[in-house]
Formats: sequence, C-alpha cells, structure tokens
Amino acid sequence: MNEIQILEKAGLTEGETRVYLALLELGKSSAGRIIKKSGVTPSKIYDVLSRLVRKGLIGYIIEGKIRKYTAAHPTRILEYLKQREEDIQELKRQIKGVIPSLELRMRLAEKEESAEILEGTRGIKMFFDMSLEETKKGDEVLVFGYPPEASILFNSYFKKFHKERPKKGVYCRVIYDYKTWFLKKREKRRLMEQRYLPKGIETPAFVYVFNEKVGTIIISDRQKLCFMIKNKKIADSYKQYFNIMWGIAVKTGQ
Repeated sequence: MNEIQILEKAGLTEGETRVYLALLELGKSSAGRIIKKSGVTPSKIYDVLSRLVRKGLIGYIIEGKIRKYTAAHPTRILEYLKQREEDIQELKRQIKGVIPSLELRMRLAEKEESAEILEGTRGIKMFFDMSLEETKKGDEVLVFGYPPEASILFNSYFKKFHKERPKKGVYCRVIYDYKTWFLKKREKRRLMEQRYLPKGIETPAFVYVFNEKVGTIIISDRQKLCFMIKNKKIADSYKQYFNIMWGIAVKTGQ
C-alpha cells in the first residue's frame, strides 16, 4: 500500500492527499503553485485547502496580499487520527442515546401486515436472526420441508443458533426432507423436536414460521431468496398446515 492509499484510508480525500503531498515537497507556497504541483483544479483548490487547515494538516501566513500555505509535520497525521477516534467515540455515545427514540419511531411505523423479499445468504440469515431477536420464552419456531441445500449452506450458522435459542426458552420443531435427515448424523438439541418427511416427498422451498411472520425460503444455484410475510391470519394458517405435516412426518426420538 503506497502513501496515497494510506492517507486516504486515514480519512483524507484524494484531493486533500494530493495537496498535502505537494506542500511537503514545495514548502511555503501560494495556491497557484499548489494547483500546478497537485493537479487539483482551481475551482476546488480553496475548498481543499480550507479542509486541510481545519484538520490541522496545513497552516498559512499572509505575505502582502498573498496567502501562502505550509504543510504541518507528518506526525500531525497521528494527532489527527487520535482526534478522529475521540470524535467517533463521542458519536457512538450520542447514537446510543438516541437509539431508544429511533426504535420507538420504527415500532410506531410498523404495519400489522407487510411483505418483504430478502436476498442472498445474508438476507436469509437476517430473517433467522429476526426470529431469535423477536421471540421470547414460551414462543415456538416451526420449520418444514428443510432441504439438503439449506442444511449444507447454514450448517455452521444453525449450530450457533440452536445454542442461543434454548437460552431464551424458545421451543423449535423441524420437519426435514427425507434426504436432508439422512445427510448427516443428527444430534439431539435442547427444547427441540425433529422429524422427517416420508421418502418420495420433496419440497422445492421450505417454510419457516414464528410469531406472526412466515418466511418461504428458496435455495438453489441460481438464487437464494426469502419471501417474508407478516400477517397473523396467514401465520396461523401455516401453523395449522405444519401440524398436519407433523402428524404424517416420521418420528425420530430427537
């Protein structure tokens, strides 16, 4: 990584970096000389110089009627970074203070019914995370038609998920596809019952239900999508459908 890249990572813009490096080489200089050396356009040079002055990376003196600029010692960059760190910590403190009011705005804006598409592996994991965040002791998560592709893709994720879920007292029932169940050795998990569909019954998508939300999840080589619906009546109907499927699913003792 070269000097320009490092300075830009430190928080300087491309123009600020070019001007600062130009001044290190030029020494005390007018705006005209800085423009020629740095390549920053005349229309932008004074804005760039003003920002560098505010950051404490350059200074200036007035000789006659001409303002001439000088670069601060390079170690000043470390002081600038230290100030940025302090500013970020203060901003974090302020944001923590307004999070409750922001959450209140969100809750007030929530609709009783909504639909959303979550794309990609991250989007689907967001839906799973939501089920962990929004459920409480005594709630239940229902999953049916769990296919092999999902079992492979989310294997490590659900190992962590099913360690956190029982800590909250959330129960879970899962109905696997026949192939999925025998894909690997299944372990018994706390507050969880597992069954699988009879051989020959396969599902192109699987359904994940908690509280008033239903996620229909598609996993394939071409796409990974979660169609999420928030609707109490629809969620209740899927829960009834799950219980019918639960009755025909094969018991595992796990």
